[in-house]
Amino acid sequence: MKKIIITGGSGFLGTQIAQKLLEDQNNHIVVMDIAPPRFSHKRMTFVQKNLLEPFGDDKYPELQNPHAVIHLSGKSIYGRFTKKHKQLVYDTRVLGTRHLVDLFARDDCRPEYFTSASAVGFYGDQPGVTLDEDSARSNYYFLSDVVHAWEAEALRAEEFGVQTTCIRNGHIIGQGGILAEVGKTFTFGVGGILGTGREYMPWIDVRDLVDLYILTTNQVTPVIINGVSNTTETQGDFSRAIGKTKNTKFYMHVYEWMLWLKFGGFAQEMLVDQKVLSKNLEKTDFKPKYTDIIQVIRFYLQKT
Repeated sequence: MKKIIITGGSGFLGTQIAQKLLEDQNNHIVVMDIAPPRFSHKRMTFVQKNLLEPFGDDKYPELQNPHAVIHLSGKSIYGRFTKKHKQLVYDTRVLGTRHLVDLFARDDCRPEYFTSASAVGFYGDQPGVTLDEDSARSNYYFLSDVVHAWEAEALRAEEFGVQTTCIRNGHIIGQGGILAEVGKTFTFGVGGILGTGREYMPWIDVRDLVDLYILTTNQVTPVIINGVSNTTETQGDFSRAIGKTKNTKFYMHVYEWMLWLKFGGFAQEMLVDQKVLSKNLEKTDFKPKYTDIIQVIRFYLQKT
């Protein structure tokens, strides 16, 4: 029986990874989170743990002898960027990852594979540039600094001989998440387009992202992988794809100053222009299946 630990396993992405892993009778899932899982299973264990606190000398028998650890834990970035919110976004990712990787110093808690969530926010705002895993950061704001520090903590796992991969998630399209947030702006035949609509928006279907994370728990994969669909849609393409499902007749642009009123500094992050592709996916056995933005959005919106 392979023990796979998922931090943040009660969340949007973690729940779906756990469900998919449990289809394999040889897997036992340990969900480590501050809140219980959204479902129960005889081959799933819950460990309540706030990663802002170090593990100390506690033994945590449920965490011993893991095959793999998938690390997703972190405060949601969505919301107004107050000082408190930004500190939680930073600490839950950077300090939380530090405490988790410190655990790997113990022989009995060291996994063979470690996969940490990351984000394409790493690259910053780079209009007119095609970005891949070798691209440097430029013109970046708060979230890029978070990702940079977050990955540095995750990659310390290599010091313990652990096969380590950071997946830089694009915008995750599924039932909920960003699709639900933007979808709320579509009412009475009117829809919203963030920014000018020409900003590139890297995205990935959650079903593909689940498969990518699971792949990294059983294979040697590149240290950095952009978790994206490898297509090149813009904010306008995204909104119009929603509109096609909702029969939208008219679109209004939601500019940065409007977003500032509700989100503060997060408005800048929402409108970064990133044409992100992945060349490192070609070094794996994974290829995105769900790459038609209109079909993907129709699939999820019709389920709501």
